[in-house]
Amino acid sequence: MQLNSDTFWAIKRKISFWERLFTRKKTLSKALNTPEIIANNCEGLQLGGKVLKSFLFSTDMALIENNDADAVLAVYPFSPSVKIIKTLIEFSDKPVICGVGGGTTKGKKSLEMAMYAEQAGAAGIIVNIPFENKDLKKIREKIKIPIIASIASSDYNFLKSKMDAGVDIFHVTGGIHTNAILKSIANIFPGFPIMATGGKSMESIEEAIKAGSKAIVLSPPSNKDLFKSLMIKYRSSLNHF
Repeated sequence: MQLNSDTFWAIKRKISFWERLFTRKKTLSKALNTPEIIANNCEGLQLGGKVLKSFLFSTDMALIENNDADAVLAVYPFSPSVKIIKTLIEFSDKPVICGVGGGTTKGKKSLEMAMYAEQAGAAGIIVNIPFENKDLKKIREKIKIPIIASIASSDYNFLKSKMDAGVDIFHVTGGIHTNAILKSIANIFPGFPIMATGGKSMESIEEAIKAGSKAIVLSPPSNKDLFKSLMIKYRSSLNHF
């Protein structure tokens, strides 16, 4: 089964019992497979004692369970939740990066969420673009795990202030300007860890890697898209009157 041609996600066939039995030393394929170019060409980022090259942008447990990305980026457009943080970390068999704040959630609430995420076993935390440096500094004083900041600018003073506040990794999410921002950061701060949103095509992923991204954030297909592909296959096998 294949998804629409405009997606980079590949769906592999089901693995038989005999393959499972005789290939125990190998990593079993997941239903949704990340593009090989990421594993082959990305340098990767050190988080949670592992080198991570691909991050799944999702809180959907079915998608987390059935993809082979290296880690989970658990960010959602609501206030961070202890229940969600705990559930995802306990459920996932891969490192989880937890969103703890942005434009709406900040201050004491974000600090509490960051501290809880570390205690629960998160590999790192991430804050969105509007998050203030004064709150970053307070979080940095309380936790040891990496802090990732989403950014959409390559302004030197802006980036340096984030670094001084305790940011360990930049997540570039600049839309059509992402690659230009990546190149600028790589030039201004050579070697500083950067990850980027990969976009919707193989070409955009390849361009982000060439521009300096050490890891790629991938948005999975929706359940609607996955079911659409399945239903097209099922309907095509029926005899219509």
